Amino acid sequence: MTTKQNGFYYILEGFRLINRAKLRRFVIIPLLCNIILFIGLFALSIHYMHDAVSWFDALLPSWLDWLNWLLWPLFIVAFFLIMYYTFTILANLIASPFNALLSERTQKYLNNTVPPETSMLQLIIKETPRSLMRQLTILAYYVPRALVLLILFLIPVINAIAPILWFIFNAWFMAVQYVDYPMDNNKVSFKQLRRDLRRRPFINLGFGACVSILNLIPIINLAIMPAAVIGATVLWVGEYQESEATTDQKNTLN
Repeated sequence: MTTKQNGFYYILEGFRLINRAKLRRFVIIPLLCNIILFIGLFALSIHYMHDAVSWFDALLPSWLDWLNWLLWPLFIVAFFLIMYYTFTILANLIASPFNALLSERTQKYLNNTVPPETSMLQLIIKETPRSLMRQLTILAYYVPRALVLLILFLIPVINAIAPILWFIFNAWFMAVQYVDYPMDNNKVSFKQLRRDLRRRPFINLGFGACVSILNLIPIINLAIMPAAVIGATVLWVGEYQESEATTDQKNTLN
């Protein structure tokens, strides 16, 4: 039965379920990956900030000096957003097998299905090749679109709205990134995933925007990866599982 909730509801459900006993051991590694991500993000951002500022100062034409008060804050925000999303992608790539396991166990928990008794190592070995290949597919989707948006940061005046466009695009990508875990576990192709997400754009964009915003809040951002995986799985069960099951039945009959 479709729940018809909003994106914020699903990320809250992710945080609510994160400490459930049946899910706890699958949360630990994604949680550690996210902590390492933000330590690295902070260190590298500080290290490269001076070079980035010098580059932007040389790029800015003299006739736009009167806009410095607006462009400089936008550039600083853009710099940190780019660093943040770069590290988020890397963290998801590294943690993808563990996130896939967490999503699988969350779905079983929500559906009251008893999982088979299998060791963590066996599960990781089973999930790793498929998860990594799927993450590479997601990267192939993300990179060319991100590069087009990054070009906008180099165009004077237009670069004033580039951070807004960058945020909207990456909010959508966060939905793609995290909803893909339950979709992939249920053998839904990446092409079908994109079609399904477009049918519920506001729920998915809202979910991705919440993930993006919470990622910027200290302390909360340390737990956002496993919470987003769990929340996206709740979203899958609430919004997609029934329709996908119906589609599978029709395909079987045909």
